[in-house]
Amino acid sequence: MLIDLSHPLETGMPVFPGDPEVRIEPALAVPADGVAVARLDLGSHAGTHIDAPAHSIVGGATVDELPLEWLVGEALVVRVADPRPDTAYEVEDLSDALPERLPPAVLIATGWDTRFGSDAAFTHPFVGADLAERLWDAGARVLGVDTLSPDSTPRAVSGEGLPVHEQWLGRGGAIVENLRGLGQLPANVRVSLLPLRIFGGDGSPIRAIAETTVSEAVHP
Repeated sequence: MLIDLSHPLETGMPVFPGDPEVRIEPALAVPADGVAVARLDLGSHAGTHIDAPAHSIVGGATVDELPLEWLVGEALVVRVADPRPDTAYEVEDLSDALPERLPPAVLIATGWDTRFGSDAAFTHPFVGADLAERLWDAGARVLGVDTLSPDSTPRAVSGEGLPVHEQWLGRGGAIVENLRGLGQLPANVRVSLLPLRIFGGDGSPIRAIAETTVSEAVHP
């Protein structure tokens, strides 16, 4: 069973404050030109996307340099028990204990993806520094969240920075943002988080997919 973890890219969709707006318009049409071709005008961090280290680290690895073995394979889904607006969650806030060793990708389910497109999406819960440290030390290299960012968006906009980005990308890891449907997944899944192969790119939209059996899927 394949589960799509991506928000669709469409004109006018929500973006991180200050990022380019998304516009998708027809460039060619079948009646006039014999083929349909769309013109895409969007930022590299539109919709469900991946951040390469180059997104916030000068000289960091670019999206085309990310190891493929991080992006396709085993992942652990962890859940935040009581997510609250613009509040950090730490290890003790997770529903289950973390294993000693982690797969390359860890996806954090807060349920905030249901607010995507609303004002409440911007006041999402965010990853605490100690939790990020614990995940990295246990072997995770891709940090996935179902929110606009693993950092506080209001605090970033007000100039307080992006500490988890600096911590995670600064060590050469990758971040996936705006995932959806993580609450449907069991703890252990296989995922594909492949970006476009943009030479020198700081990030890319992705089609995030999880593979599980029907019996493993969690139904709300």
